Parts: sequence; structure tokens; C-alpha cells
Amino acid sequence: MKTLIIYASKHGSAEKAANKLYQHLGDEKEIVNIQENSKPFLENFDTIIIGGSIYGGKIQKEIQKFIEDNLETLLSKKIGLYLCCGIEKDFEKQLENSMPEKLLGHTSVVGYFGYEYNIDKMNFLEKTMVKFVAKDKAGKSNINEENIKEFAREIKGE
Repeated sequence: MKTLIIYASKHGSAEKAANKLYQHLGDEKEIVNIQENSKPFLENFDTIIIGGSIYGGKIQKEIQKFIEDNLETLLSKKIGLYLCCGIEKDFEKQLENSMPEKLLGHTSVVGYFGYEYNIDKMNFLEKTMVKFVAKDKAGKSNINEENIKEFAREIKGE
């Protein structure tokens, strides 16, 4: 099974999660930052994993555009979707708001991979929002390694 992980990351949490997931997949795998390569060659892969992080209730626009441009091809592949977002109880709602219904209905595995607040990479408005909403002034990492491992097992069919 050849697997492609496609991700977008604003401050690094979705990238960190993608790299951790990459470590738990089989031998035939590739990883692509969609912000650097907007047209990965999908035909060589059986499984496509798409992930990103939520800011202001939305996933990165590059992920949205990639899915929109490649929806028919994606619907012919095994699909896994993951999100990094600060409030786990909102994960499913965020997923529904970020992904087309057609793709969600076709998806084999979904995963909540936690979050990370990289305060030093945020602009003033983002810092203010994190301090207000998350009550976090220093930044913290809560990437969920167990969820990532379980996602990898499920996508591999174990």
C-alpha cells in the first residue's frame, strides 16, 4: 500500500503531527507540504492522508483548494483525514466545517491529533486569541501521540 500524507501547517503543529504519523506508516510512503507543492502526483498512491490545523474555525485554504481541485481522484483512493485543533470536543464539528460532505462520506479513518500553541510564531492577534480562549500565555504542546499511532494502525488495516 503506497501512502501519501498531504498537510498544511501555519505554526508547525500539523507538520509535527504529519511527521510523527509518517514514522508509524509502512515502507512505501511520502509526505508533502501542500503549501510548498500544490500539485502532488496522486496517481501513484493507494492511500491519501490529508491533515491540517484549525484557525478561526477553518482549515488552511491550501487544503481546501487541494481537495476541491482533486475531489474526483480522492474519491477513488482510501482516505484518511486528521486535524489539529485546540478543543477536542469540537473536533467533529471542525472536521465537518472543513471538509466536503462527499469526501467525509468516503473517508476510512479520521483522527484528532491534538494541538500546539507556538506563541513565538504567532502574530499579535493570534497571541491575544490564544491567551483569551485557551488561557495560555506561554504556549504548549499537546500533540496526541497515541491518537497518531492508532490512526496509523487503522489506515494500515491492522
